[in-house]
Amino acid sequence: MIVNHQTALMGIIGNPLGHSLSPLMHNSTLAKMGLNYVYLPLQVAPGCLRASLEGLRALNFIGVNVTVPYKKEVIQFLDELSPEASACEAVNLIRNKNGHLVGYNTDGRGFMASLEEEGIQSIHRVIMIGAGGAAYSIAYELSSAGAEQIDILDIEQDKAAALAEFVNQLPGGKASGMRMNDELFIHLSAQADLVINCTPVGMFPNIKGTPVSSLDKVRGAAVIYDLIYNPLVTRFLAMAEARQLKTINGSSMLVHQGALTLEILTGVQPPLAYMKEVILNSCQRG
Repeated sequence: MIVNHQTALMGIIGNPLGHSLSPLMHNSTLAKMGLNYVYLPLQVAPGCLRASLEGLRALNFIGVNVTVPYKKEVIQFLDELSPEASACEAVNLIRNKNGHLVGYNTDGRGFMASLEEEGIQSIHRVIMIGAGGAAYSIAYELSSAGAEQIDILDIEQDKAAALAEFVNQLPGGKASGMRMNDELFIHLSAQADLVINCTPVGMFPNIKGTPVSSLDKVRGAAVIYDLIYNPLVTRFLAMAEARQLKTINGSSMLVHQGALTLEILTGVQPPLAYMKEVILNSCQRG
């Protein structure tokens, strides 16, 4: 890849960014597509978010992804929100239209595309562990798709309650928000169709962590989903595999939301299979 005065800039803002495979995935894909773009990791220090967005305008970035801890905080500095981002109150992609910053959220759509890819269509009862920015977009999409009950567990009960309130305000939405503990999880898991880890617990380099102590009471037909993609098989997913439960790791959601990112920013549909190959070749199994 040759960088020149015509190279268009995109990237990802967050803190930390050492775990992110987005730069590798996007730069490899952009090169594969023959597009003159470069995707940069832009670690933003606390208190510098507003300044970083002004920098994006000044340097004419065409757009950036947004990751933790800025998915909600960034909204106050944007000029416009897509319907999904507005509804979810979280942004994971910013497009710069001649200095006009528009926030999008592709997390939920990427998540649902990954379920569809696995042939999972009917979800009735869901347990979500963690209530951060990605959890809002996923809960929004699941509720819109007809999930009958979403139980949200977080070590901070206020965060779980806030996400549940958000879901309950959606048309047909029904959710409860509770403080995470093993006894409660075990009780709820016996009825769940889908259990999702929306926390970073178990992510590289702290791969020994797990959000729950046991999956022994999870019903046999349930799907266990971990949004973490590095390692590909977290301790959480290994516990599920030991029970022969269906598992999905976060690489699928990463690829699908990444494909949506490139489509929004470049107007070109990227090669999904190639993006998957890049991620799978770059992640450790666990």
